Amino acid sequence: MLSNSERYPLQTIIINDLFSSNKLDGVLLLATVITAVGTIWITHQTRMLTAEKGDLVFAKQALENEYLNLKLEETAQSDKTRIELFATQLGMKQVDSSQEVVILE
Repeated sequence: MLSNSERYPLQTIIINDLFSSNKLDGVLLLATVITAVGTIWITHQTRMLTAEKGDLVFAKQALENEYLNLKLEETAQSDKTRIELFATQLGMKQVDSSQEVVILE
């Protein structure tokens, strides 16, 4: 037995115990640690992808709003009354059918 001034080599005893008689316990401990790290990693990746999906949905909605605004602007710009207003401001008038010339090839 050791005297009071000597200390037990606890780390050496634990390592020897793990590798000599408790190999199954060591393997199960290692498998548990690997599973825990894998679970943490997968959870992190899932949260990152969920956040990225939220950003993409937000960007899609912004693009859809921009598309609708552009369609409204196109409709407003191509309105016949607006074009006629510009034509009258420029002094333009509609051509009579007697003044039309049709060229056939």
